[in-house]
Amino acid sequence: MFQNLSLPRAFGGRHLLVAALLALLALSLVAPSAALAHERRSVGGYDLVVGFFVEPALEGEKNGLDLRISKGGTATVGAEKTLKFEISHVQTKSAAKAYPVKAVSGTPGRYTADFFPTLSGQYAFRISGNIEGTPIDATFTSGPNTFSDVNPVTDLQVPIAVPQVRELVGTVRATSDEVQAMTDAAKSARMLAIAGIAVGAIGLLIGASALVVARGKRA
Repeated sequence: MFQNLSLPRAFGGRHLLVAALLALLALSLVAPSAALAHERRSVGGYDLVVGFFVEPALEGEKNGLDLRISKGGTATVGAEKTLKFEISHVQTKSAAKAYPVKAVSGTPGRYTADFFPTLSGQYAFRISGNIEGTPIDATFTSGPNTFSDVNPVTDLQVPIAVPQVRELVGTVRATSDEVQAMTDAAKSARMLAIAGIAVGAIGLLIGASALVVARGKRA
């Protein structure tokens, strides 16, 4: 039934080939940005590509720096000996913490530094030192236009979300504060009660003394 059907000339072999090439070109332009959410920047004449080693980055899960260095299309090796990596949490303005940079085995020009992000949100990566004698000091901050933020792991948990350590710590601290407040209130009440008893006892003593004095005068 379909053997005698033929494609219009507009969809002949040449046109199909052109359409296929255009589709491949479109994919080549879109796929890298979708697959690799990293920031690319030229620093000191070197091309740096920075992001999280594991994406999506999840709160409480092991991750690390993903740093790729090249110059003129050639991978730069040996930078782990002269570079320093520091990370900080943007929202809490936490103090930057340094981790050693190490080369990724089997991938020249690629470097990492292991860490566990314990809070979701934005992170700032500072890379300083020198590359082949060229001073380097650049900060890369996660965000919608650079590389992905750290996401709450509860977003991917099924069937129920398990409380994170920070949430449990917060609950324990809140409970501890409440217990401390109740303890302080009980201590205050106890002190007031003791003071009241003392005042009452003094009053009784004064009253008894006055009674004795009055009886003595009558006698």
